Amino acid sequence: MSIYWFEQTQASVPEHDKWLAETELVVLGQLCVPKRRADWRLGRWTAKSAVASVLQLPARSQSFKEIEILADDSGAPKAYVSRNPAAISISLSHRDGVAACSLTQSIGPLGCDLELIEARDEAFVQDYFTAEEQVLIAQRVDGKRDQLVTTLWSAKESALKALRVGLRADTRSVEVSLQDTPRACGDKNGENESDSLSPWSATWQPLRAHCHDGQALYGWWLCSANLIRTLVTASVTKPPAILAIGS
Repeated sequence: MSIYWFEQTQASVPEHDKWLAETELVVLGQLCVPKRRADWRLGRWTAKSAVASVLQLPARSQSFKEIEILADDSGAPKAYVSRNPAAISISLSHRDGVAACSLTQSIGPLGCDLELIEARDEAFVQDYFTAEEQVLIAQRVDGKRDQLVTTLWSAKESALKALRVGLRADTRSVEVSLQDTPRACGDKNGENESDSLSPWSATWQPLRAHCHDGQALYGWWLCSANLIRTLVTASVTKPPAILAIGS
């Protein structure tokens, strides 16, 4: 199974809404907060762009109107093409003006997440992380604690999305283990241009999520430009192929 990763920024989203389907325009009309509207439009544009790329559909407004990204009963996004369910699985996330869509050409568990690396206090760790994860975090004293906490948290979000329960479930119901990073993730203003996220300069690293019911989920994580990216599926896969980054 191949997994794809697609990112876009607000700068890539058209100002008009001609690329939205009628069903999507109804949802957009119910969103009154400007930031919520902007994030929702960015997520839909990113998802439609990813679906069009993988299914080799024309990347223009009229074609995008035929691609609908609607929420299913669990709240997870589901893709339709010409009002028929597409034989793909997608997951969406957005943070700090960036939206990401992970996609597979099969039906099955899939979750992705974007998180900005930031400080989280001990109360947060004690409330949302398992005992084993707390030990791992406590051992990190080399200045990378915030990166580790953010990565574990993001992987939990991806796993809970893949399970179609989201943050309605206890985050301690999944325990994350991951491969260590060889270097800290730089901030946006401190990185060299060559260190920004691209298929050649960033390395995806494996992770596992162990569920309280015994189920195991598998995935990947990546750190670049002070953002953590994670995705989780039900089986071991190759690292995701990056379809597009930025505007």
